[in-house]
Amino acid sequence: MSSLMKSLVFPEPGKTAIVDLPRPEPQGDEVLIRLAASGICGTDVHIYNGDFAAVFPLVPGHEFAGEAVAVGPDCKRVAVGARVAVEPNIPCNNCAECLRGDHHYCRNMVVPGVNRPGGMAEYVVVNERAAFDIGDLPFVQGALVEPLSCVIHAVERLGVGLAERSLVMGAGPIGIMMGRLIKARGADRVDYLERNPGRAARAAALGLGTVYASPSEINDRVYDSVADATGASALVGEAANRLTRPRGRVLMFGVPHSDGRIVLDHFPVFRQEVSIIASFTSLKNSLQAIDLMKSKTVRVDDLVSHQIKLSECHDYIRRIEAGDGELRKVTVTDFVH
Repeated sequence: MSSLMKSLVFPEPGKTAIVDLPRPEPQGDEVLIRLAASGICGTDVHIYNGDFAAVFPLVPGHEFAGEAVAVGPDCKRVAVGARVAVEPNIPCNNCAECLRGDHHYCRNMVVPGVNRPGGMAEYVVVNERAAFDIGDLPFVQGALVEPLSCVIHAVERLGVGLAERSLVMGAGPIGIMMGRLIKARGADRVDYLERNPGRAARAAALGLGTVYASPSEINDRVYDSVADATGASALVGEAANRLTRPRGRVLMFGVPHSDGRIVLDHFPVFRQEVSIIASFTSLKNSLQAIDLMKSKTVRVDDLVSHQIKLSECHDYIRRIEAGDGELRKVTVTDFVH
């Protein structure tokens, strides 16, 4: 193996570069992974814009899968040749939050692609406990283990019950996974709110429910649960103020802007006992995600619309930022060009 590797770098917010960096060597319980697929996430766009806490300069990418090509001397579970996906939130297991079981709020969290080099490079090292065998799943699906893990935690937080009527706001890849999982959890129907025509058409093709272009098209107080996958503060407020039935639930899942504000009609929300729930990242849900993919309980094979070269990342980040409706999931699969 060469001692250098091609890498995408965010030198600072708003800038990208393709550079040659030293290939890392695994130490202790680390695994060296040769990347096969790395997805561009909405959070990566926020990081690129400086709207999400990150350490610059940064090799981004936290949704990735590949082959273990070397392991440190303390590795016991992952062997060379394993096909793995990565759960990027690596907790210390010793702070107050970890000891309470809230590992996703670890005070000393290490996150590839956020505060250490991530998966937009030919190689990356991660701690062994962050690597999960995906068996014969295609690598492009393996790179979706992390976002599906986040969706699992979110739907668990939302507490979807049998025969519920649910609304998902946003029909991007996350919203599609969320709707499919909500349906699998026993919801009677899953409607969508999506103004982008291309995404709305894809949501309609799922056959889970009705697709609306505007909240104004939706009757008052019809949903047991509403899940936001957009990060639009105004939509979260609309869902809590008007769209949920008495004792309904609204989930905040999409990443909001740092200055986002939710406006609530205080008395109606109080009077209707509406619950507003937040879900941040995942909480050790990777094994669940892999099992749901393998069993096809939650389909992901149709979510990746573009497989691109590393050098094309800048252009596709800008297209995602602009809301290009032709894009579903964009995944890097060529790391040398």
